[in-house]
Amino acid sequence: MEGRFGTPLALTDEILKEFDKSQTGELNNQELQNFVKAAFPKANPTEEDIAVLMQGLDLDANGTVGVNELRAFLRCYDPSTHCISSKNALIIIDVQNDFISGTLANQYNAADIVPIINGLREKFDTVVISYDAHPFEHCSFVESVNAGKVPIKEELKEFAPFSQVTLAADADRPEHEQTLYPRHAAQGTDGFKTHPDLVVKETDGTILKGQKPNIDSYSAFFDNSKSNDGKRYDTGLTKLLEDKNITDVYCCGLVFDICVMSSALHGAEMGFKTHVIEDACRPLSQDNVPGVKDKLKQAGVEVLSSAEAEAELAKSQSRTLKDYVAYIKAHNQAKVIHDEIERELSSHHK
Repeated sequence: MEGRFGTPLALTDEILKEFDKSQTGELNNQELQNFVKAAFPKANPTEEDIAVLMQGLDLDANGTVGVNELRAFLRCYDPSTHCISSKNALIIIDVQNDFISGTLANQYNAADIVPIINGLREKFDTVVISYDAHPFEHCSFVESVNAGKVPIKEELKEFAPFSQVTLAADADRPEHEQTLYPRHAAQGTDGFKTHPDLVVKETDGTILKGQKPNIDSYSAFFDNSKSNDGKRYDTGLTKLLEDKNITDVYCCGLVFDICVMSSALHGAEMGFKTHVIEDACRPLSQDNVPGVKDKLKQAGVEVLSSAEAEAELAKSQSRTLKDYVAYIKAHNQAKVIHDEIERELSSHHK
């Protein structure tokens, strides 16, 4: 097994082929034990260790370790040392003009987060900048709905910003509730651009979300609405991070209680050790902050200050198997919590 594990997505099938003797597409407890013993030949894991690992990796609690759960483990497994390592990424979410001084300007001096983010970025192995990137007639724009450009179930009238409508079902997704916003972050406009003082480099990863005219997007990982067959529309962020062997993500930007929260929960659900840097964010409403922090805590997402983030980043990049189990286990409620929140998101504003 020496040297065989590197890119999680590419090698998951190979590992399942060797260790999935029951041919279910997942690893049961005994199959996981065989895999872990081969991956950690000097660790001598006990049955109790395997049980704890199974509980930690089995994020959907179905009694087996599936593809995404296995991928989460393989991101941090170093075959050359048979140890668990870590690499970190800063995810900068929607620090765009329209959310700072434009059509959806934040009320809490959002420009103040820019120097904090700039001061942090060099501490990270990778930086990714996520943009709202809507077409001009997007389904979340009140102007587009009022102009009859978006099929809705309600009778057409003059809707006010932050009204709720029901988007009619189409070939991409079922009908669902949508909050209407003033036109914002439209591709090619000044409002789409990042704040002029935000440091952006050619080496940064870029994620464009909300590009589909008929589907909105809060999370930097997935669009809001699933397809008609229940599949999620992926922004490509998971693959970008996996290609760089990222294990730990730190989210910041706008806004704390919507897009940052959603991104952090998806990050935890996808098996990354996930943090939110609170003073490098601004909320839609300060009233929402305590509840959001509680939900993030339930999902194992750590909310910390920029100073605390720097201290965390300065720690050793090597982890024991038990360290890994501890943090991955903490994330096992992320999907449940996020599913609950997504049912409420239509009543919030960006």
